[in-house]
Amino acid sequence: MKKQSQKISTSLGLISLVIFLILTYGVVLHKEWINSFDNYFGHMVRDLATPSLTSFMIHFTKLGNFESLLGFTVGAGLILFLVRKIKAALFLLINGVVLAAPIDSLVKHFINRPRPTLTHLVSVHSSSFPSGHSMSIMVIAGSLLLLANRILKNNTQKLIVDLLLIILILGIGISRIYVGVHFASDVLGGWTLGLVTLTVSQWAFNQFAGGIS
Repeated sequence: MKKQSQKISTSLGLISLVIFLILTYGVVLHKEWINSFDNYFGHMVRDLATPSLTSFMIHFTKLGNFESLLGFTVGAGLILFLVRKIKAALFLLINGVVLAAPIDSLVKHFINRPRPTLTHLVSVHSSSFPSGHSMSIMVIAGSLLLLANRILKNNTQKLIVDLLLIILILGIGISRIYVGVHFASDVLGGWTLGLVTLTVSQWAFNQFAGGIS
């Protein structure tokens, strides 16, 4: 079962890497299919706009801010330390604090994609690809999802936690398109780069620390 889980994780990581590289190629070379992809999904999300949904999205997207995720990650890490899940705590903290933001910033710096020219409903200060919110929430919520499925014994609890984390990952990404600060390809790029980061980190913990929990 463990080997099968590792194979699935590796396959998911490789698929994510391929998708990320394809997206990067399209963004850097300004391919028309990237524009079509962004326009299609951008209109799909923004066509949902209502005053109440806009108010919700402006607040909801802040859950993916660096400060919010840092506080949440450190808090969750401390709880794991207190219940003596040392490897789990280190896995979460290294992924969420040491890896996610620096990797995203480095990639943003080299690609330097301009933000959408739409009205921005929240303030932003960096380039567009990949979405840092989408990458960070994928790394942090993905770490918690992996840990929950190893630590929790009750299948119902696992299912509830998994669903909540998946909704959070999808919701934060979609909110970045909705508030006008990211293209759809930025969000997909953030998710896939986050999955690659998570896969490599999990592999390293399995190789050198005997697992993540």
